[in-house]
Amino acid sequence: MDGSKNSLQAIDWTLQNAREGDTVVLVSAWSPVVVPADMAVSYTFDDTGARALLDGEVKRVTPLAEARGLKVESIFDNVDPRTALLAAKSDMIVVGSRGHGGIAGLVLGSVADYVSRHSKVPVVIVPHA
Repeated sequence: MDGSKNSLQAIDWTLQNAREGDTVVLVSAWSPVVVPADMAVSYTFDDTGARALLDGEVKRVTPLAEARGLKVESIFDNVDPRTALLAAKSDMIVVGSRGHGGIAGLVLGSVADYVSRHSKVPVVIVPHA
C-alpha cells in the first residue's frame, strides 16, 4: 500500500474477494534513498508521510471490512516494498499493477513482477483500470 490509485484498487479488490473470517493485512514499506558514505553528511529520513498514508487507509477500509466479517491489520517497515511483501506471513499476496508494459515495464522495474516471480504463495496482480 503506497497510496497510489493502483494500490487502492488492489485493496478494494481484496476486500471484495476475501472470505468472511479472513484477515486482510495492509503492507506499507518505505525505503529511503541510501546516501553514499563518502558524502560525509549526516542523513536521516522521515517516514511519517508513508505511515500516515497507511493509517488513513486502515481507517478507510476497517468499517468496510468489518461489514463483510473481515479483520484488518497493518504492517509498516523501512525496507524495500518487495522485501516487505515477501516477508509478510500470508496465504496470498495482492498487488496493483502500475500499468506499464513492454520496455517501460522493463526499464522502470516492477514490484508486482518481482513478487510474482519470487513468492511462495499465490499472487494476484490487479490490473490498472
